[in-house]
Amino acid sequence: MQEQGLKKLVDCFGYLKRYYTDIFDALHAMLELLLLQKKYQIFDGVPKESLIRQKIKDLALQDSLILQANFKLCRLEKYFADMVVDLEIVEEFFFIITQQKTSNKLYYYSTPLQVNRLLIGLLQIEEDDKIYNPCYGMGSIFLSLVQMQKNIELYGEELDPRLSQIAFLILQICEIPTHGLYVNDLLKSPRFVDGDQFQIFDKVLCNPPLYAHLGIDFLKKDQRFHPIGAIAKHYPELIFLIHSLSHLKKCGVFIVRNQVLQKNASEAKVRSRLCKQRMIRSIIELPKNIFPHQNNDFSIVVIMPNSEEILHINASDEFFYEREGKYNRLKNIEVILEIFFQQKEGKYSKITKTAMIENGDLRASHFISKKEPHQGNRLRDIGFEVMRGQRVYGGKSDEEICFFDVGIADFAPLGFCSVFENKKYRGDPKKIKKYQLKPYDILLSLRGATPKVTILGEIYQICVANVGVVILRHKNKQRALALYCYLFLFEGAQRLREIYEKSSDGVLDLQSLLDFTLPKDYESIAEKNLPKILDFAEQFQDLEQRIHALRQQKISTQEAE
Repeated sequence: MQEQGLKKLVDCFGYLKRYYTDIFDALHAMLELLLLQKKYQIFDGVPKESLIRQKIKDLALQDSLILQANFKLCRLEKYFADMVVDLEIVEEFFFIITQQKTSNKLYYYSTPLQVNRLLIGLLQIEEDDKIYNPCYGMGSIFLSLVQMQKNIELYGEELDPRLSQIAFLILQICEIPTHGLYVNDLLKSPRFVDGDQFQIFDKVLCNPPLYAHLGIDFLKKDQRFHPIGAIAKHYPELIFLIHSLSHLKKCGVFIVRNQVLQKNASEAKVRSRLCKQRMIRSIIELPKNIFPHQNNDFSIVVIMPNSEEILHINASDEFFYEREGKYNRLKNIEVILEIFFQQKEGKYSKITKTAMIENGDLRASHFISKKEPHQGNRLRDIGFEVMRGQRVYGGKSDEEICFFDVGIADFAPLGFCSVFENKKYRGDPKKIKKYQLKPYDILLSLRGATPKVTILGEIYQICVANVGVVILRHKNKQRALALYCYLFLFEGAQRLREIYEKSSDGVLDLQSLLDFTLPKDYESIAEKNLPKILDFAEQFQDLEQRIHALRQQKISTQEAE
């Protein structure tokens, strides 16, 4: 029966879209109808047009869009007749039209139903809790929240009035007061602050708009952000998180991109502050591909003051998701909540003392290995060092100097790389000297799903790797050759590919690369395979030259005719 009612709601929304040019207006009208049916059961029986319109007026909505419709409202009787409007069916309806039917392009403005339920579960909402959402958007998460606990005080801020109007309608359907919600720019003029005193809320709930363009220059002297210093404007989740700390009393849950937990610029300052102040209670890494049209990977950060330990939960494991169409769907939420509340270590979780956390990669998958670690030596332990290529020209310190700017296009497909194309005649001599490549450096692509690898031979030119290249270096020539030979094998290449896949934002994580382990007998591989690789490289080069010569042939005009 519920499935049939759900289908009618989805069909009704499809019908309304024909009469509204703006998808938000159609959704606004749909929620008006749901509120109308919930309050008056107006479509039960044979409704009269005049009565329907009068009851809509009785709702005393500030801006009714359904009254502006140019179709007879009594036609909607087939969608709503005898329907009991409960919150679960409205929640499912929202999930379908925003997350499953991506052609509506509403996926940026809401969160998958299962993620909402996990967020609410982690907060452990209690009666009379004051809950704050700094960017409540359309308010779809309120549907999950109210089903968990209705006796709450809700507060929030939202910049977009269109989204806020939809959220207000949802709360009216939920029978929750809206007086604590405001349309407001919390960065320029936060609502819940009196002078230097911030209003404190029991719980904070935040899934920030990732594609918001935030002007943040004026925040440098703001007391909320001053301790952090420079803020990365392309990570709005950090800005909303830092803002929310000023309002937090007991617990907050925040969805963040995994890059925030990895990178080493201003993100590292935030991580360092949260760890030093013992604020992080848990980090839950979510499955890949659960948010439509998102190329990023995500985690939930649970903030609780006085947290002496951090519980990492790797919910990106296949146990926690199932395929649904083009995307994955979070499942086994109750298992995640059980691990969280019982603070259990196991296959999917690990507890680490906050004092032992280094200011590096905080993702759960970094702490919890899905597979048994490969037996052998880590690159960092056997003397390898790693660095990124640099841009050494185009600045004020440039002088006349000849060098080669080495990029992926120069990588030899097999064997030693010794021919370079991009010759530069000006650059910064100090930088060039500092970053000059050395014989037997191993070069890798910085980005890409399929790693590209080469090794330098004896080079007699000045060469510097560009910003798209990562360099692995060892003082011992034989060890460098042995590593190259191991990466040449399918086994080594596949294990290297796994590091690229786990790295966030498509950029190779250098610390994970240094944790790459080699078999104990890896040096013997070079003795056996290196002569063969070099022989094949010579044959391959000869074949390429012959193919190139063949393609260079020209046909005379007379022969062509």
